[in-house]
Amino acid sequence: MAQSSESQVFFFPYGGKRSFLGGLRTLFTTIAHVVAPGDAVAVKVHMGEYGCSTYLRPALVRRACDLIKAVGGKPFVTDTTTLYAARRFTATQYLATAAFNGFTRESLEAPVIIADGEEGYDGEWVSIPKQAYDCPLDRTKVAKEILNADSMIVLTHLKGHELSGFGGSIKNVAMGCVTKESKAGQHRANRAELDPSKCTGCGECVEACPFKALSIVDEKAVRDDEKCTGCNHCLSLCPEQAFYLPPGAKEKFQVYLAHSAAGVLSQFPDKVAFINFVQDITPDCDCAPPSGLPVVSDIGILASMDVVAVDKASLDLIAKAKPTEKYRHMVSSDILGGINGTDSLIQIRAAQELGLGQMAYQLSELK
Repeated sequence: MAQSSESQVFFFPYGGKRSFLGGLRTLFTTIAHVVAPGDAVAVKVHMGEYGCSTYLRPALVRRACDLIKAVGGKPFVTDTTTLYAARRFTATQYLATAAFNGFTRESLEAPVIIADGEEGYDGEWVSIPKQAYDCPLDRTKVAKEILNADSMIVLTHLKGHELSGFGGSIKNVAMGCVTKESKAGQHRANRAELDPSKCTGCGECVEACPFKALSIVDEKAVRDDEKCTGCNHCLSLCPEQAFYLPPGAKEKFQVYLAHSAAGVLSQFPDKVAFINFVQDITPDCDCAPPSGLPVVSDIGILASMDVVAVDKASLDLIAKAKPTEKYRHMVSSDILGGINGTDSLIQIRAAQELGLGQMAYQLSELK
């Protein structure tokens, strides 16, 4: 996107007398120009893992779809399959989980489409226009149905994330708009290592690995690095904590996220906008049930054409908020990064370096 002195970020704060649905309507007017009459509009949203309770509410997504229709767009609600094997690993599983969480054609009055196909490999490779921070990622495979859209509205529940500090619009695009191949390409940046001295050979990781990358040899887990995609399912389930992240893995992962986002967004010049819902701000993401108690109280909704600015503004508002009782001891400008053991501004700085936007912004509060 074109650089100027500051990017515009529009903010509807919670806590006033106006409803969040009315606030979302007003915010949408600031970014509605990305949708032309007749556009097939990808409404990108994480519809929550099975058992999660803090994903973006279907009513908010429904309102966004209604607003898109009002300007002549044809919305479809979309996401992609997961790299880890749970209840969204295939399109069939994801649609069942989405329906359980309240996302259906009937509730949204819009189609619900898993963009990368049944197994998660339907897409097209696109080049990443620029590289930074010595990142070797030079292409990403964009999910077919997202790539075929005329425009995109990215709806993001902003929250913490164990591997990237926080999950905002950058991560929603980087990981959520690509196929399994490119999810794996990013996750290899923070692939877990195995400490054999802690491994008891129980075999839980072998049974759970969806890619058959693990086996037991001489009563110890052994990994086939060619088969391993870096989904880190083993990291989260090992009862002995034999898997661990190497130093710098989370920081490297964030750089890869920024590069993947750059590839996706290169396909939507001036045809994409971002809405961050800064509420239910849990320490972990909507992939992880339970995702924990809120870190701060609900703040509001932000909208921008600039993916860097909207994420930076969201984090700045969180930094100004009073932490809840559990986190009252934490004084940090990056509380989500502090909880998750990383500097979560790395992805924002990398995205700025790649030309996706800028960290300097003007926040305009809408009443």
